[in-house]
Amino acid sequence: MNLYDDLSKISKRVKSQLQQMKNNEAATINVSVQPVIRALGYDMENLSEVYPEYPILNMDAVDYAIMRDGKPKIFIEAKNANLALDKHWKQLFQYFNADDVIVGILTNGIEYRFYTDLKKSNIMDKEPFMTIDMLNLDKRLVKELEGFAKSSFDPERIIAGAQRRVLMQLLRQEMERPSDEFVRHFARLVHSGRLPNSDIQRFAQLVKEAWLELMEQKIADRMQPEPDKEDSDNGAGPVLSGTEVPVFGTYKGRRFKATLMIDDSMRLQREDNMLFDGKPMNHAVAAFEAVKKVDPLMKKWPTGWIFWRFIDSDTGEERPIKEIFEEVWTRNSSNGY
Repeated sequence: MNLYDDLSKISKRVKSQLQQMKNNEAATINVSVQPVIRALGYDMENLSEVYPEYPILNMDAVDYAIMRDGKPKIFIEAKNANLALDKHWKQLFQYFNADDVIVGILTNGIEYRFYTDLKKSNIMDKEPFMTIDMLNLDKRLVKELEGFAKSSFDPERIIAGAQRRVLMQLLRQEMERPSDEFVRHFARLVHSGRLPNSDIQRFAQLVKEAWLELMEQKIADRMQPEPDKEDSDNGAGPVLSGTEVPVFGTYKGRRFKATLMIDDSMRLQREDNMLFDGKPMNHAVAAFEAVKKVDPLMKKWPTGWIFWRFIDSDTGEERPIKEIFEEVWTRNSSNGY
């Protein structure tokens, strides 16, 4: 069983016992914190691995210290399940700064916030580099936790992962709300002469649109199988060609319906791969048009192949349409199309 499976089991217990965990730090620790530590492979009864109530000089003790070679490397501070963590990061901040640890974890058993010292050595950053929600596990974030596990503990991997996630946050901020400095850098590459402040907003929108289109193209390039030259000219028929799949998207409580048109290539950039409001259009444009009905001044362009979802007829589960793209590309590749 892998780490994601172990955490999924813990997640189910947290969901089922959430009410009992509230206002009870011991219950929160028993149901969530200790099981997470065990899932990472540490022996809760071995003080050389997990030290409870680890003493901090001239301070109270931190709830848990994960030990390596006789020294604490990770501090874990736990709070009641009903407490918001924003008001308690300073306590972990003081503990972190008083010892030579790599990561500090602040948790209420539901949310796990991970901190380190990227900005200034031995001074904990005010913002977490990663947050894991036990009520809504993200496989990509759980993958990051593998470097924390006893069997694969790797400080360099942990710090590199933290740096990567912070860079992703910064890039996401620039993509959603490009700074003037960022916009001016790219505007100068396509615009000669003086750039008036009045043009900054226009170029900011162009930068966002270009970035999003590039992302879709890169995803399509990675997912699209290489065509077999021998079979490309033999007139082989499409897989699931002409199939129409009802899909839906939800934004701020409003539900939108559309129809995905499946063909043999399922290209992301095809202009008419979806029918929305009775009009053929690209799935990304359809997502934009749907969200615009609720939020005409929206600043964040939705990702079409995640925004639109369909119901799996076998399991009854909701799945993003990107899985349809992946399935068709894989099937075409395996059949030689």
